[in-house]
Amino acid sequence: MEPIDRAEYPLDRVKRLLSGVPFFNEVLREDNQQFDQLLNCSEILLAKPGETVIRQGDSDTYLYFLLSGQLAVMGRNGGGEPQVLNYISPGEVFGALAMIMGTPRTATIKVDQSAREAVVARLDYAHFRDVQESSAFNLPTRLSFYRMLAHNIRWTLEVNKMQNPSHPLVASLRTVPIYTGPKGTQEELEALHEQSNKLADILCQWNESSALVPKNNLQMT
Repeated sequence: MEPIDRAEYPLDRVKRLLSGVPFFNEVLREDNQQFDQLLNCSEILLAKPGETVIRQGDSDTYLYFLLSGQLAVMGRNGGGEPQVLNYISPGEVFGALAMIMGTPRTATIKVDQSAREAVVARLDYAHFRDVQESSAFNLPTRLSFYRMLAHNIRWTLEVNKMQNPSHPLVASLRTVPIYTGPKGTQEELEALHEQSNKLADILCQWNESSALVPKNNLQMT
């Protein structure tokens, strides 16, 4: 992957692409300055058909967002041959599990061969890991970030639960309550941070214990 060509992707076009991602769009609607700060902290990359975006076994601290194109989550069939397990569409976020847990990537993700190209944004978790740090991003932006993480990981686990309601980790999922305290507060941020980490840990355990083929992007990466 390479940084986008700013002549081909001027600022207005990049902003339009980012606005297709709910997290970026929410920040854009709330605070233009915070959106610009997000843009400054994000890498916007261009990848060609067949090019690898995430490689299984690699480690990094990025959260990824697909802005345009289509990505394929790769695995292997019973004979050991590569096969597509799932697709990632524009607006989707991926790579959260390994980012939070600090574990190697569990799948290879490539630009689908049918796509002309893919534009990907990635944001370093270092900007958000410390929930007491507010020099770069204000409280509403950090809340948006952690609401996104908690929602996406919990949604993945709920899908797993529907597919396997008798799985022993279903009981663990019930121990991570949805936050019901005052909204828009530091208390909510800390609760969402704790939720995200607990849910990610459960999902890691689920992946390790389950014989099911993963069905979604957060579970895979």
